[in-house]
Amino acid sequence: MKNKFYITTPLYYVNSPPHIGHSYTTVAADTLARFHRNMGDEVYFLTGSDEHGQKIAKAAASAGLSEKAFTDNMVSIFIGLWKSLDISYDDFIRTTDKRHSAAVELVLTILHKNKDIYMDTYEGWYCTPCETFWTDMQVSQDCCPDCRRALERIREDNYFFRLSYYQQWLIEHIQSHPDFIRPVSRYNEVLSFLTTNTLTDLCISRPKSRLKWGIEIPFSTGHVTYVWFDALINYISAVGFGYDEAKFKKYWPADLHLIGKDILRQHAIYWPIILKALGLSLPKMIFAHGWWMVGKDKMSKSRGNVIDPLRLVDAYGVDTYRYFLLRDVPFGLDGTFSNEAIIKRKNSDLANDWGNLTHRTATMVEKYFSGKLPEQGSIKENQLKRD
Repeated sequence: MKNKFYITTPLYYVNSPPHIGHSYTTVAADTLARFHRNMGDEVYFLTGSDEHGQKIAKAAASAGLSEKAFTDNMVSIFIGLWKSLDISYDDFIRTTDKRHSAAVELVLTILHKNKDIYMDTYEGWYCTPCETFWTDMQVSQDCCPDCRRALERIREDNYFFRLSYYQQWLIEHIQSHPDFIRPVSRYNEVLSFLTTNTLTDLCISRPKSRLKWGIEIPFSTGHVTYVWFDALINYISAVGFGYDEAKFKKYWPADLHLIGKDILRQHAIYWPIILKALGLSLPKMIFAHGWWMVGKDKMSKSRGNVIDPLRLVDAYGVDTYRYFLLRDVPFGLDGTFSNEAIIKRKNSDLANDWGNLTHRTATMVEKYFSGKLPEQGSIKENQLKRD
């Protein structure tokens, strides 16, 4: 019987075209998926698009399009990039898919029935670019702690999810599962945060008076679902939650959620608690890799310093680009992008080192095997043995 390997990227927010950061996560996930397929595992490699929320609504309005027309166009750009990068995903899920919206509605219904969701009044700060609420204690100088942009002061009735109720359980789970969050620096970061702060309950809705583009709360026609709560559900909606029990049983829990470190809080705190409240198993590992920097700044859409991956593929070739992403920086750490770095890798690693090795190997195959590769032996039979 084959082992299964369920690997995911985050859903990419499609308010603007993809950049190197998106391709970094996806190429890494693709490499792992290919490795496990070669090992004989039954792989399910999931990626997709996050299409709801205030930023999408604003971007669509600026483009003079409906939200659905805007996201359809952006999704085609992302899929085109994955095709150009030879990404071998098994499934591409969109948060506008019916299978996903139905799963979100089911999750909300279950949590509401179990009294893990309640209505309350929120008053505080809100960052539209990050689509995040902040308390007075978290904010200084009236700007977002993450993106440093101006915040909006709001007061509104919303639905909340009881994160705080599960805080001690999550601490104990992380402590008893040292491989749950990787690398170790991220494990320590999350555990330190949880043991030195008190979680506040998560606001999971937006009033339709402020935002109509989202999945409607099934028990309130006046609210739509918070984009982050909506997006996280994709990891179970893609594998049959609520509509294909056999598929869900086969693939869940995920073996690896591969993410960037900027969305660690959502994946290592919100998501495990949502699953616990649903009575579902947790993913086996969440790996948060580092950022690509331009100079001293993180590469991000909000900073306007992004670089188009297709331009790099056109300039250097897809194999060179994929190799550079995985070779130039120890996986998990931050790296600094430059065209000079790609050129150096192409010349020193690919042309000189690997090129020389390939030439010597081809020469030996021609000399000793009449130009034909011998049959591949069993990987297990040829494993190196330790003394």
